Amino acid sequence: MESLTDIQQKVYDYTRQAIREGRPFPSLRDIAARFGFQHTTARFHLKALEKKGYIRQRSQRVSDYMLADEWHDRGESFDLIARIPAGAPLPVFDESRESFSVTHEFFGGGDILALRVIGDSMSGDSVADGDIAMIKRQQEGNKGDILALRIEDEITLKRIELEGDQARLLPSNPEHPVRLVPAAQLEILGKLVGIIRKV
Repeated sequence: MESLTDIQQKVYDYTRQAIREGRPFPSLRDIAARFGFQHTTARFHLKALEKKGYIRQRSQRVSDYMLADEWHDRGESFDLIARIPAGAPLPVFDESRESFSVTHEFFGGGDILALRVIGDSMSGDSVADGDIAMIKRQQEGNKGDILALRIEDEITLKRIELEGDQARLLPSNPEHPVRLVPAAQLEILGKLVGIIRKV
């Protein structure tokens, strides 16, 4: 692998230390705060580490990256990778190593995330606290889609409506308020394609 610059080495060491201590891969916010970066600078250094083979992107996680030597093929198995708030957005974090098996084709195929729902703001759509939300990775949504959304380093499960340069986050439980956020800060992680619930 290519050699690292001093600052790239420090960022890489910081990520390895987090993993050794049992914490998730540091978020952009974590790295920016640790080194006094802007988020764009933190992302630039992670992209450099990825290009040089020290880390790699992962499709079945909410966090963008993992160490290169963490990767292995999960086949038909899903990791329960994070909690997704059906309420106020909360910081992104990886959950336990818990996993379950179900065929991807049951949810229409493609790149599927499995996220544990917390909160009841989408209960009007029969999405309950503790459910497993199956999210198909995509960067766009149609009107009426329930979407997994990232707002900087926070995630939430909502429908959205755009109003100029603002986005309305729409709950289906009338007890929860509509939240207005800058559209530029909003990233669509994917669309809800199914729910798994323990009975």
